[in-house]
Amino acid sequence: MAWLKQVPRFFGHEAHVIRLLGEVAPGLAPELIAAGEHGRMLLAHAPGEDRYGAGPELCADIAAAFHPLQEHFAKNPALLSGVPDARLAPGPFERVAAPYLASVSGLGKLIEGLPERIAAIEECGLPDTLVHGDLHPGNVRTDDAGRLTIMDWGDCFFGHPGFDILRLTDDPAVIRAWCRRWRGGGADPERAIELLRPLAPLRSAVVYAGFLDNIEPSEFPYHAEDVPAALAAAASIVGE
Repeated sequence: MAWLKQVPRFFGHEAHVIRLLGEVAPGLAPELIAAGEHGRMLLAHAPGEDRYGAGPELCADIAAAFHPLQEHFAKNPALLSGVPDARLAPGPFERVAAPYLASVSGLGKLIEGLPERIAAIEECGLPDTLVHGDLHPGNVRTDDAGRLTIMDWGDCFFGHPGFDILRLTDDPAVIRAWCRRWRGGGADPERAIELLRPLAPLRSAVVYAGFLDNIEPSEFPYHAEDVPAALAAAASIVGE
């Protein structure tokens, strides 16, 4: 059994990433059988079921399985040529927030403090690496033997690994375990995560804005509120 998948132009790097993953961590992503033009991919069947709604135990397994891969690409970033570069910088956040500064309470405070916040995150010493971008249990399949396959790599980018753990879980124990894995060479992952929290929904706003720029006009009304909702969520974290 195989799956035929076609992704839009802005996910065109997905086949390249899945091919890379097959070389570095066979089995962690679906096997790429073939890739063609216009975002077409032929993927081997990934056994098991999607794990929407799974609890902290599976989230802990996902985080543990993904860490060696992120560590590998942190040490070999040149391998990620062709993957979207989303390293932390104020510009993308400022651009997506600009039309909403007057209407979203607290957003101006967050945007004004971005340079200092990003500098503080960088001082925490965690390396940029491959980020899945939408790492939640629904994008993971497990079979009867407990083997997991991480699906849907179209949202991946080169950037801060903390975005993935914040998308995966809010369970304190899972986050503490993630921090222990990154606590080397003087890094301060606990502080990085706290500083990164409002940037997670802020990045979602950037992603949604890019999505709106590329979808059919008939689809726009269904997603028009995604950007301001994400911006409001980001601003509310700073206001807490």
